[in-house]
Amino acid sequence: MPGQEINRLIARNLRAGKLPHIAPAASPVSSLVRLELEAPANSSPEAVFKDLRRENPWRVALAYAGENLWQTTILLPQEPTLLSYHFILDGGVKIQERRQLEGVTEPWFGVWVDRDFRIAVYNPEGQPPKWVAGQVAYQIFPDRFAHGNPDSLSKGSKTTYQYAILPKNWDDEVPEAPPKGRDFYGGDLRGVIERLDYLKELGITCIYFTPVFDSPTNHRYDAVDYFKIDPRLGTEADLRELIEKAAAKGLRVLLDGVFNHCSQDSLYFKAARADKLSPYYRWFTFKEWPGRWEGWLDVTDMPEFVECPEVEEFFFGKNGVAQHWLGYGTGGWRTDVTPWITDEWWRRFRSAVRRSYPEAYLIAEDWGDATHRLLGDSFDATMNYRFCYSVGGWAGGKLNSLELDDRLETLRRDTPPGQFMAQLNLLGSHDTMRLMTKLEGQADRVKLAVSFMLAYPGVPMVYYGDEVGLEGYFAEDSRRPFPWDNLDRKQDLLGFFRTAINARHTSPALQYGDVSTVYADTNAYAILRRFENDRALALFNNGDTPASLSIPLTGYTVGDWTALLGDTPFKVENGRLILSLPAQGSLWLRQNSIA
Repeated sequence: MPGQEINRLIARNLRAGKLPHIAPAASPVSSLVRLELEAPANSSPEAVFKDLRRENPWRVALAYAGENLWQTTILLPQEPTLLSYHFILDGGVKIQERRQLEGVTEPWFGVWVDRDFRIAVYNPEGQPPKWVAGQVAYQIFPDRFAHGNPDSLSKGSKTTYQYAILPKNWDDEVPEAPPKGRDFYGGDLRGVIERLDYLKELGITCIYFTPVFDSPTNHRYDAVDYFKIDPRLGTEADLRELIEKAAAKGLRVLLDGVFNHCSQDSLYFKAARADKLSPYYRWFTFKEWPGRWEGWLDVTDMPEFVECPEVEEFFFGKNGVAQHWLGYGTGGWRTDVTPWITDEWWRRFRSAVRRSYPEAYLIAEDWGDATHRLLGDSFDATMNYRFCYSVGGWAGGKLNSLELDDRLETLRRDTPPGQFMAQLNLLGSHDTMRLMTKLEGQADRVKLAVSFMLAYPGVPMVYYGDEVGLEGYFAEDSRRPFPWDNLDRKQDLLGFFRTAINARHTSPALQYGDVSTVYADTNAYAILRRFENDRALALFNNGDTPASLSIPLTGYTVGDWTALLGDTPFKVENGRLILSLPAQGSLWLRQNSIA
C-alpha cells in the first residue's frame, strides 16, 4: 500500500473512522489546488476561507461528484500566507480538522482539538541554501563544552548584576541551583578549536553556538556589546581561527542572534538612561525614565528593544550585527525568542541579510506551530520542537507509532518541501530537560530516538553531551560540563552516535530523500527514504517486547537489502521483509539494487 494511503488509513482510524477531508500539502503561491470533501449527497457544502494575513473571508460552493464526494478547485493567493478554511453543510453543520495538540512550552499527549483546516502558501523562490540539506548539527553551550585557555575564568566582568561570579571546577558536574547565571566553568573558543577532530569523527558538519558576545552571564543572552566576543570565550581572532579550521574539516559555524533584548549593563542601554537626547533613547521603552523600563518577560536585567529604524539598521543594516559576523565566514543565524519580534521585522531581516549573503541559513526559535515562518519570506527553518515533542514522547512510550505517524504527516503537510528538508530537528536543547533524563536513564530509548531523528528528513541536531549521556532536569541543570574524562559511561552511547551519524552520511536517501510510511502498528514503525537511485528503509520498535514483522515489499521497496545500522537478523522471502525487531530497537537497511 503506498505511503500516502497508509497515512490516510492511520489518520482515519485515529479519528474513529471519520476523515471527511485532508488539507492539501503546502503549495506554491498562485497555484491551483483541489479540495475534496466526504459529505451526504444532499448537504450542499460550502468552504469558508480566510487569508490569515488579511481580514475578509470568502465562500466557495462545492460540486457534487457522486458517492458522497464533493469537489472544488481554488486559486491560492499571490503572496505567501496561511489560508485557513472550514466547511458548512446545509443545516449549519461545521466541519473542521481534528488534530493532535503538540504543546508549546511543554509537550502534550492525548489532547485533540477541532480547528480550521489550513494550507501553507509559500514562495517557491524563497528556498533555503542548497548546502543545508544533508547537514548534521551540534549545539554547543560555550561555557560548558571544552576549555582551552587556562586563564579564561579570570577574564570578563567580576559580577553578574547583583551577584559576584562563581567560578566552578570542570569536574563539579552540577551547575548552581537555583540558577543565577553567575557560575562559570571556563569553556571557551580555544577549547572548541582543540576538539574539532572529535566533532569531525562524530560526523558533525555544522556547529550551532549559543551566544558568544560580551555579556555578564554564563548564558550570554543579554549582550553588553554585540561587536565584541566575550573575553571569557576568547577574541575575535579566536573566532576567525575557529571558523577557518572548522571549514578545513568540512564544518560550518552558526551563531545565535539575540535581537530582542540586551543587558541593562550594555553600552546602548546605559546611554539611553543617561540622556534622553542620546540616539539610544529611542531604542527602548521607558515606563518612567530613567528608572523603569520594559524588560523581556518583565526581567529588567534584559531591556527590550523597539523596532525603530535605527535598531533595524543596527542589527541588519549593511554594517549591522548580522552582516558583520556573516562577514567572518559564519554560515547563518539562529534567532532567539523569535515570536517576541514582529513578522514584518523578520521579513526585512531576511531580505537585508540575503541580499549580501544569499547562502546564510536562517533559523527561528519558535516552540509552537511556526508554519507561518517557513513560507519563503522569512526563515529557512525553526528549532523544530514539534518534532522534538513527538519523537521524544514516542521514544518514551507516551505516543504509540500510529499517533507519531499522524503527527509527522501533519507536520510534513504543513511545511513547504524545501523548508521541510532544512528543519533543525532536535531531541533536546539548552532550554529543555536532557534527553537521557526525559527517557528515565534508559540508553536503549535514547538510541531509539536518535536513530529515528537521523533517519528522518531535515537537519538533525545533537545537543552537546547527549552522545555521552549527560543528564539534567531543567534547562540550566542540563548545561553541565562535558565529561571528557568519562566518555563511555552510558552503554557506549558515543559509539552508537558516531556509527549512526556516519552511516547517515553514506546514504544519499537518508540525507536528501523524501519520506513515506511503509508500515505502522501500535509499536512498530517503518519509513522509506528515496533519493534518485538510492533507497533506505528504517524500522523501529518503541515497545517493551520484540516485534515480529512481516512487511510486504512492493513498488520502491522491492529488491535486496543490506543492514546499514543495527545487527538484527532479517530475510526477504516471498516478497516480504521478515524479522523480529528487539524492544526499543531500530534497524536501517539500504537497497542493493533497484528493481
